[in-house]
Amino acid sequence: MKRFYNGILYDSDNAELIDDYESDYPVNDFNYFKEGLYRTSEGKFFLYGEGNAASKYAERVEGNGPYAAGADLVPLSTEEAKKWYEGNLERVYRDRDITGLYETYCELFKGKSSSKNEGKDE
Repeated sequence: MKRFYNGILYDSDNAELIDDYESDYPVNDFNYFKEGLYRTSEGKFFLYGEGNAASKYAERVEGNGPYAAGADLVPLSTEEAKKWYEGNLERVYRDRDITGLYETYCELFKGKSSSKNEGKDE
């Protein structure tokens, strides 16, 4: 998916996937969704997600019509990306070894100060 936002083209096909999350719902459940944290070659973060008709990525079919599966690409500041990644570490630590994920977290976010709107307003 591509989205042009504040002069920056975000493209999930040409960005680095940092980490992803898949909901606990079965794929055929209306609440199912998956999302990934990406970084552009310019260092901008964004979240790309897809989901079924009752997920947070659902889209209205027409006006006030029913919901259907949907997708969205949301630019994130460095701080927002950090919070998403921290949340993902909390969600997955029981299911898999997070050593590599934690090393990536440290590489991306430890010791870096960021403005609230970095990545969104530049």
